[in-house]
Amino acid sequence: MALEIKAPKDGRLLAVILLAIVLLLVYLLGFHWWFVAPHLQYTEQMVDLREQQLRFARTIAEQPQIDLKLTEIRGYEQENQAFMPEADVNAASANLIQRLKQVVAEHAPDSNRCQVVSSQSYTSTEEELYRRVTISVRMRCDLEQLSAILYDLENGKPYLFADQLMIYKQQNYVPPGGRAASQPLDVRFNLSGYIRQPGKAAK
Repeated sequence: MALEIKAPKDGRLLAVILLAIVLLLVYLLGFHWWFVAPHLQYTEQMVDLREQQLRFARTIAEQPQIDLKLTEIRGYEQENQAFMPEADVNAASANLIQRLKQVVAEHAPDSNRCQVVSSQSYTSTEEELYRRVTISVRMRCDLEQLSAILYDLENGKPYLFADQLMIYKQQNYVPPGGRAASQPLDVRFNLSGYIRQPGKAAK
C-alpha cells in the first residue's frame, strides 16, 4: 500500500502565508506609515480647508445683507424710546429727578399734601446687560396721589421702574379731646431707568 507525502506542498503553502505576512508588515512599517498615512492626513486637511473656504465665501456673499440688518438694528435702537436718551449717568440722574418733580406737580398741586422731600443718585451694584441709573427718593404724600404718581412714572416712556417701596404712617400727638388731623404718608423708594451703555453683565 503506497503512502502519499504532502509535506512539501504544505510547506509551500506555509511559506506563501509567511511571505504574505512579511510583505504586509513591510508595507505597513516601511510604506504605509511613511507615505500613505501622511497623504491621507493631507487629504483630510485639504477637505477641511475647502469646507472652510466655502463657508467664508458664503459669509462674504451674505455680507451686504448682514450690513443691512445691522443698519436696521442700529436704527431701531436709536428710535427705541425704552431707554433714557442721555449718554451718561449724571445727566440721566438729573433727568430722572426732573421727571419725578414734573409728575408730582401734575398729580399733586397742593405741596402740603404731596411733595418730594429728597432725591439723590444711587449706584446699583447689580450685574445687568445695560447700565441702570437709579435715584433714591423720599416723599410725603397721600396714598391716592402717590398711586397716580407711581402709575404715571412706570407706564410712560422711557421705561422707569419704582422698587424697594416703603410706606410709613406718621404718628402725631393728639391732645385729650382733640381731633387727629390726617398726615401725608412718609414714602421711600428707588426710581430707575436704563441708558444705552453696557452694564457689568455685558463685560
